[in-house]
Amino acid sequence: MADAAAGRTPETLAPVGERTYLADEIFFSTTDARGRIRRANSTFMRLSGYPRGALVGRPHNVVRHEDMPAGVFRAIWDGLEQGMAVSAYITNKAADGATYRVFGTIVPSGDGYLSVRTLPMLTELRDRVEEVYVRVRAVEAASAEAGSTAREVAAAGYAALLTELRAMGYRDTVDFTRQTLAAEVSALVAAGVDIPERPEAEGPVAEILAGMNSIEVSTGGLVALLDECARLVDLLGRRVADIGALGARLGGLREALRAAADDDVLRARYEEVDGLLLEAAEELHPLAGQVEELRADTDSVRFTIALLRLHNLAAGFFANQVLGGDDVLEDNDAVGSLRELVTALSDGSVSLSQRLALFRARAALVAGDLELVAQTLTDTEAPLSELVAGLGPDEGHAALPVLTGNDAPQHKGSAQDPRLAAAAGAVGFAGGPAAPAAALQAVAGMTPSARARALGAGGFPEARALAEAAVAVRDLEVPDESEAIAKALVGVRGVLASLRR
Repeated sequence: MADAAAGRTPETLAPVGERTYLADEIFFSTTDARGRIRRANSTFMRLSGYPRGALVGRPHNVVRHEDMPAGVFRAIWDGLEQGMAVSAYITNKAADGATYRVFGTIVPSGDGYLSVRTLPMLTELRDRVEEVYVRVRAVEAASAEAGSTAREVAAAGYAALLTELRAMGYRDTVDFTRQTLAAEVSALVAAGVDIPERPEAEGPVAEILAGMNSIEVSTGGLVALLDECARLVDLLGRRVADIGALGARLGGLREALRAAADDDVLRARYEEVDGLLLEAAEELHPLAGQVEELRADTDSVRFTIALLRLHNLAAGFFANQVLGGDDVLEDNDAVGSLRELVTALSDGSVSLSQRLALFRARAALVAGDLELVAQTLTDTEAPLSELVAGLGPDEGHAALPVLTGNDAPQHKGSAQDPRLAAAAGAVGFAGGPAAPAAALQAVAGMTPSARARALGAGGFPEARALAEAAVAVRDLEVPDESEAIAKALVGVRGVLASLRR
């Protein structure tokens, strides 16, 4: 790390009142089901200011800072009780009153929990979240002043926290965990945090460290895909909204063409075009749901990769601390700590393999459907253009009132009518806002011919966007490294078993 290379220690970096640490000082603790500390590493002891004997057996909230909202811990426990991993930015309080800030990720572990803490890398996000905590605490204080019980205060804080997270763009605390853990781990890796190598070391712990290094190497390609997964999640999210708008446009276009094609020549052309539009609409109908499911699958794969790397780092750094003498193998059941970290790593590998299977199956389905709809839309463009060109004049259209930004009625010619531009661009892919209801309302007072021209203007630029989305889906290839991980862990477990004897 750059700070370490410059000769600066955590103490020289720390502002008054805050105890800080370096990005490669990953630390952890394990607790029982009631949150009482079982095991912890030396970094936790140093930052918390408690000797090992003063921590083991005590509730983990011994380091809780009074500025932390009760609603945050309510969210953490709710997630853990559902068997999920939970991440949060947390300010802790050391024995001497100093504070230290962490990004904590807690997972169920056997009959208790494993918590891995890292230096928050996304400091701007951390600061925003801490501002949220201030507002949540104000809600909790008002609830307490009104005579609420502690449980009710926590519930009020939890509700306020959810409202704040949604305002930040997260669906809930689960979504916050998924997005933020992946981004924090990606930032750690980008900062050069990796497991130290000690080729000169010998003995069982050195073998464990070598196993963690092996896993780090074999999963390096997975971690490199974190940002690519994030881009695909974002792209698919946009396409879900756009597909809904496109469906509304096709429906409105079919209706307008049905009313406008009022002679025999146009009717024959209309039948051909309507058949193509109906085919596109039917192909489009299930696609939004499928794309949303693929988006969730991609998001899940990204999160699982990040969690896997986090536990790999924690196990590797702890083995390195034992080798360096910072942690003693016989103290506080260090072997038990390594076993819990290795179990979490193994569980993550199995989970990733399962999630990858779902992702691959859905990706193949969605990419094919995206290409199918794109082709149908492309096939529709030429006959649609011919049909629209043959429609009659837009009698009466110029007299329709248009509301401007000042909400004042005006009269425009059809060539200048802002509603044509609004309708033509209202369906997301073409660059306009994805608001189907507003688009259809904008053309509601037009004649059928004018509506058809507005809704069919420019053909279907969406076809290219759909085809490009299909390419992006096919291009994301995530390898399954579960066999390599399992092989490395067989050796590690063998070493741990020998240490137990």
